[in-house]
Amino acid sequence: MNNRSANKPPRLSSGGTIGIVAPAGRVDPTLLHKGIARLKHLGFHVVAGKNVTRKQRYLAGTDRERAEDFQDMVLNNEVDAILCARGGVGTARIIPHLDQDLLAGSPKIVVGSSDITTLLLYLTHSFDWVTFHGPMAATHFGKEPLPAHETHLFTLLSGEIAEMKFPDLQTLRPGTVDGILTGGCLTLLCTTIGTPFEIETDDRLLFIEDINEAPYRIDRMLSYLKFLGKFDHVRGIIFGEMPGCHPEDLPDIILDILGEVRCPILFGFPSGHGMGTATLPLGLSMQLDANAGILRMLEPAVL
Repeated sequence: MNNRSANKPPRLSSGGTIGIVAPAGRVDPTLLHKGIARLKHLGFHVVAGKNVTRKQRYLAGTDRERAEDFQDMVLNNEVDAILCARGGVGTARIIPHLDQDLLAGSPKIVVGSSDITTLLLYLTHSFDWVTFHGPMAATHFGKEPLPAHETHLFTLLSGEIAEMKFPDLQTLRPGTVDGILTGGCLTLLCTTIGTPFEIETDDRLLFIEDINEAPYRIDRMLSYLKFLGKFDHVRGIIFGEMPGCHPEDLPDIILDILGEVRCPILFGFPSGHGMGTATLPLGLSMQLDANAGILRMLEPAVL
């Protein structure tokens, strides 16, 4: 198992301050305001990035503006956690504008999913930050409140060790293994190939999820990762709910493509797109018990 040391951020305490940034697509102001109101109702102070409602075609401002907001939140000592507003497209474009010397310092809680996968993997790969694949300010908190989302997220961010078990999970291949958790949205995992923050899968537990992709496209992306050797030394694989991807057909496709991959495989885990109940700490040591359908944290995700 990889013994790389996790660079954990300080925990988020009750009444702490959450900073909202938009590294990707344009944000619906109504959903953003509702999300901020919900976070305040939960007892947190909220600070929105100065560019969070900017519009640049389909993006939330220019690349520099989006990068500046993120770095400002990292530097702001009053901000305890950074919550992305939404996914969409464009997160990768801010990375060349980020100051690596700044980010190499003390880590901070960063939460997001979908297109934010790119930023989470960049921070984990480049600086060993523990990052959080979880709900977002506009697309989750800005819609109908889901207490399970909130409870799971803030439990992890407060420093508790969680055992994650949900109904309707499918064990595609049994077994129990430990490993460092990585992954995110499948489309974005594929786009990291060849970049300085390419997805690392050796000795990892790999989480894979996506939305509204036809089964043949899921087939193509998984086959692509397989040809690259990304499943050769993986310790375990956890698939998300895959809404809009004909999830009823995917277990057979997965086992057909990954038939030679002899590791535990679990299907239907609710993080990211779909119900998105669970927040997953990327870069942290976890245990996958595919026999019982449980993903266990082996240590706190924050200090």
